[in-house]
Amino acid sequence: MGFFPIKKLKAGVEVSSEKITSALIFKKGNIFSIKKLSDVKLPPKTIKPSFTRENIIDADVFQDALKKICHDMNLKKISIALPDACVKVLIRKFSQIPEEPREINEMLLWNISSSLHCSVDEIRISWQNMGKNPDNQTVFLIALVLEKVMVQYEDAVKKIGVLPVMLSPAGLNQFNFYAQSLPEKGNVAYLGLFDEFLNIFVFSDGIPVFYKMIKKGLLDTDSTSAINDVDLLIQYYNNENPDLEIERFFVASNIKSDMLIQHILQDVSQMGSHIKSDMLMEHMLQDGNNVDSTIIDERKLIEFDKRFKIDFKNNPLPFYTTALGAAKGF
Repeated sequence: MGFFPIKKLKAGVEVSSEKITSALIFKKGNIFSIKKLSDVKLPPKTIKPSFTRENIIDADVFQDALKKICHDMNLKKISIALPDACVKVLIRKFSQIPEEPREINEMLLWNISSSLHCSVDEIRISWQNMGKNPDNQTVFLIALVLEKVMVQYEDAVKKIGVLPVMLSPAGLNQFNFYAQSLPEKGNVAYLGLFDEFLNIFVFSDGIPVFYKMIKKGLLDTDSTSAINDVDLLIQYYNNENPDLEIERFFVASNIKSDMLIQHILQDVSQMGSHIKSDMLMEHMLQDGNNVDSTIIDERKLIEFDKRFKIDFKNNPLPFYTTALGAAKGF
């Protein structure tokens, strides 16, 4: 037994159609601190995220960008956050499950096979047993990627001399960064409002209930569309779970417009919310109700190495939270 926790270096990389971002962090015990954050822009048509076809169009350019962002990490293993457009995320519940992981894998593939437009042999599946719900059903969080798409990303990383130890969707990795602040009890919803996607992740006493992503973020919409998209996410949930009312919302975002935030969160604010961003202002439309709303600075969710230096003026901390979530791991 050691008296001092070992300081371990971990890295995460986020891939999107426009850029690659990376985060290098120290893990000491249960404490994470940022050592370095960086990003590289991708030329147009380098990759085109898709669930149904190969993503990487220009492999040489993509590998050069990866090499540039990883060159001074001095690590042989990294976690990769893939574009959400190439990954399907599902939640499935089962009254009985087999004991062996291989048999669980087969059970899950059989369960989802009818909803796929391809053979299960063409799919790479990843899953996590999330525990049992109040109905004594085992709940699984499942991620699906086309095998040939996964191979593309794996090969690109391996060719620069790095081993990809985890490849998972960007939305879940970004949630992973914020997840530590969500309470274990109650019906709570995480609402992510970001440039490239909007998502909602609902839990009941720590067990996943619902996950939905809109792969059209705030960069591609005007304020009215953003409001409608958030309303649509909440409607999706209410339609599938009419008897499970969300008690609190936890909102993470990089939105800089106070007015847009006011409109987007109009419906949410009526139920009470916990706002999770250092760039959100506490301007909630209350409709006469007292709303429990708190702003949590992203900087309070992770520490900074004493030698870390970066200007967040152009790319604020939420710009890197997906890569940070990947580095922390699940």
